[in-house]
Amino acid sequence: MIRGVAKILAWLILLPLTLLFVAFAVANRHGVTVFFDPLPLQQHPPLYLVAFAAMFFGLAAGGLIAWLRGGRTRRRLREEQRRIRQLEAELQAARGPAAAPRPGATTDPTRLVEAA
Repeated sequence: MIRGVAKILAWLILLPLTLLFVAFAVANRHGVTVFFDPLPLQQHPPLYLVAFAAMFFGLAAGGLIAWLRGGRTRRRLREEQRRIRQLEAELQAARGPAAAPRPGATTDPTRLVEAA
């Protein structure tokens, strides 16, 4: 049910946004001169291409920065998952070989986090 609503909502947002981008591109087809100083290069792309390229590079740079800033959190999560596995192994060893896991119980730390 929720996936269907999310899909409809995505279409309701993306379709008008796409139409807006197409209208922008059609209205701004004229060429502009782009200089690459200090190099003696210049190009004459349409204005919409320059605008879309700037948006793309801005989104890519923002995504890269967000990914880099999340590195500490991802590293800490990996360390905590490693520690959980180590503690579970110690607990299993302390219980002895007769202690078998309950049916349906999981020892995968990622599944434990998802369940919470």
